Amino acid sequence: MRSFAHIILLGGFGLSTTAADFQSVAKILDSRCLDCHDAETRKGGINLTKLLDASNLNEAKTAALWEKVDEAVRTGEMPPKKKEPLTDSEKAQLAKWYELSYVLKSGREHIGPTPLRRLSRYELINTLEDLLYISLKQPYVFSPEVPALLPSTLETILPADMPGESGFHNDAAHLAGSKPPILEYAQAFEYALRKFELDPEARNKVFGFSEEPRALTEKDAKKILQRFTRRAWRGYPNEENELIVWKTYQKQQKSKAPVPSLLHAMKTALLSPAFIYRMEIIKDQDTPYNISAYELATRLSYFLWASMPDAELFTLAANEELLKEAVLSNQIERLLNSPKRLSLAEDFAGQWLGFNEIVSNRVFYRNQNWNRGVYDEVLFFFDELIRSDRSILEIIDSDWIYQSNYTGVRAGGSNTTLPSRYEDIFKWRRQRPKGIREKFYEPPRLIKIRNDQRGGIITTVGILRVTSAPEKTNPIRRGVWLLDKIIGRQMHAPENVPALSKSQKVDGKRLVDLADILKVHTSKAVCIGCHKYIDPIGLGLESYDPFGKWRTSYKNKRPVKVSGKLPNGDQFQTPAQMKEILINEYEKPIVRNIVERMLSYAIGRKINPHDRPTVKRICAALEQNEFKMNTLIRGIIRSPQFKSRQD
Repeated sequence: MRSFAHIILLGGFGLSTTAADFQSVAKILDSRCLDCHDAETRKGGINLTKLLDASNLNEAKTAALWEKVDEAVRTGEMPPKKKEPLTDSEKAQLAKWYELSYVLKSGREHIGPTPLRRLSRYELINTLEDLLYISLKQPYVFSPEVPALLPSTLETILPADMPGESGFHNDAAHLAGSKPPILEYAQAFEYALRKFELDPEARNKVFGFSEEPRALTEKDAKKILQRFTRRAWRGYPNEENELIVWKTYQKQQKSKAPVPSLLHAMKTALLSPAFIYRMEIIKDQDTPYNISAYELATRLSYFLWASMPDAELFTLAANEELLKEAVLSNQIERLLNSPKRLSLAEDFAGQWLGFNEIVSNRVFYRNQNWNRGVYDEVLFFFDELIRSDRSILEIIDSDWIYQSNYTGVRAGGSNTTLPSRYEDIFKWRRQRPKGIREKFYEPPRLIKIRNDQRGGIITTVGILRVTSAPEKTNPIRRGVWLLDKIIGRQMHAPENVPALSKSQKVDGKRLVDLADILKVHTSKAVCIGCHKYIDPIGLGLESYDPFGKWRTSYKNKRPVKVSGKLPNGDQFQTPAQMKEILINEYEKPIVRNIVERMLSYAIGRKINPHDRPTVKRICAALEQNEFKMNTLIRGIIRSPQFKSRQD
């Protein structure tokens, strides 16, 4: 290994730091880290030599590597326990330098560039429904006449979104990096407008009349289209495009009746970037500035409803009343009391926790009622955290759950209610279509559980199912899911991983115990660093079979062993004990992870180092307010990342 003096390069400093500051942290890296993480050793695949070059601090790869170093030092992961720990002074020096270099800008908080956001497929369908006052989704309640788990027509027309770096489909950078599917948009808008045209009630709400008029004055037509475009473009001023829409109408009405001419102009408005994108006014400032009332209304409605603002939000935006803190607070309350808040459970939690796979991935399909019941158990549970303003830590464990009649799983509890803050959003979806008398599907019931086999989301059938293989459990997958989704520790699979079956024989002796097989399978040095976290909590859920049922033995009659030991020394003998350890010992990373996940979904991008002050404030507010879900939601909406933009 080359000496520190030969490696360090003092280039120009574009960050809030000095050459002396950098030299001091580089010396710490050189003396304490490079023995294991230089270009030759690369333990864990990490080479820190490049961090000694001060000329590339602004490069994305360098910044990402520094973030890993900072995280490892802050959490105590590095140096490893067998090595001499860093002194408090060294830790403080690294933390301060990192904060000045990557968290703050010129010593001040900032939010980073605000990306342009294109509507995701989920948001686009919701928006079309609200804009045109029609239904475009599959009916929620099953019946013999309605096939289950099939996509809606628009879901078959519009391509599915892929998650971006944030982990969500509404990731602005990922959507901006992909070409908008204009042909599919046109086809989808034509389908939606055909449904709108056939709905007299919807036509009356948009046009002011339900029957085709014999004639329509230019004044009335212009008024209809102006009202429509301003709603469709969510208050974004666009006189040039308004003129294009109007000229489209004028050209059509020369040879067509009023309604077909209006529909053609409406399609032009929908194909405008102002509809497909969430446009905001740019001031070309590199410091944060407040967004407009219309922009705030749009951000608020797409966060809580995944759809456009309604009439009340538009009115409050028009007179700028929404910018008043008391008015905004009341609107948050109103939006959360609406059935549309289902999107937080369906779109946010469904993607974050992965239970949307139950209805979108045919690998997990058993039958209509089983899949719907399994999905709804998790969906209803997450919404209950919002509806009753419960602690976000009840994701780990709770004394209540939603129980379906169709999963074959019983928690031994009785029907109950919780002190709710908002209305039950599922009442409006439980209404059966007229003419269907047969009771085909019964939604899950809220019950108070009597044993410790269940509780929280992590032991729901849906989560246990999507973290299993088709016909058997997968403790590694379950362990990785818990670490990534709940604790916030991302795991990356190493290359050339051998099949688990190749670890079933040692010195000619066949292993049958799953814990022993995993121990052999992960005995390589490159694997141990991660599997010391993965295996214990993955095996901690072995009491549940691939379909979420409780078991004490495998099909071959061998007993299920659940005991485990976490890296901090804590041991458990049951899933309930493991959940208790997670809450007691991992509370801070769990809370921080949940805050970052929801903030990331709300602002449409991955969380960056400069978001840390906001995350820290929200975590502190949660700790002071019993970790209530409403505190989390309001903290995000009041954050500068949500209420400001930076160019």
